[in-house]
Amino acid sequence: MIKGNYLGLLWLSLFMSSAFSSQDWNEKQSKDGIKIQTRKLQNQKYEEVRAETVIDSSITRVFQFVSDPSSCKRWVYRCRFSEALSLKERDEKVIYQLTKFPFPLKSREVFLSTKTSLKLEESIEIRMKSIRGIDREKSNFVEIPEASIQYLLEPTLAGGTRIIWQQYVEPGGNLPAWAVDKENVTFVRKSLGNLKKIMALD
Repeated sequence: MIKGNYLGLLWLSLFMSSAFSSQDWNEKQSKDGIKIQTRKLQNQKYEEVRAETVIDSSITRVFQFVSDPSSCKRWVYRCRFSEALSLKERDEKVIYQLTKFPFPLKSREVFLSTKTSLKLEESIEIRMKSIRGIDREKSNFVEIPEASIQYLLEPTLAGGTRIIWQQYVEPGGNLPAWAVDKENVTFVRKSLGNLKKIMALD
């Protein structure tokens, strides 16, 4: 039986890309070097989150760490389990993640199709999109119906890495929108805070 943990999810993009432009975003928080913005599009039930910070480590080390599913529990907030799957019926890289929700809520699970691409000026983009309908044993977890996550990693002149994290997640269930929006901001802020600390120590 596959085990896992809820995935805090997100879409990222290049500055020149319309999906990752700063238009329509409202600043939500700016603390500990982490800037967080939110927006709600017309067809969305919840707010989309966009966060940006600079990691004191090379882009190669940051990429190797965040792209390794086994590191999820070390830096992603509430991540209980994550693993890469090999599915014969799919020709894409798929990751399973389980996120622990606070009691009495059920934990959330998600299957993510993951793609990595090189961008301009040695930037690296990681895109993850939830997929449904994968055959598996029944579980007591709630499957996330929609998740779009994207990380954009850009090298800085000082040898560090600027990371832009954008995500939209519908966690499923009858959760109030205000609570989901608040938790998503906390999720991204704490995850990036963990990443900054870990990369500074390595």
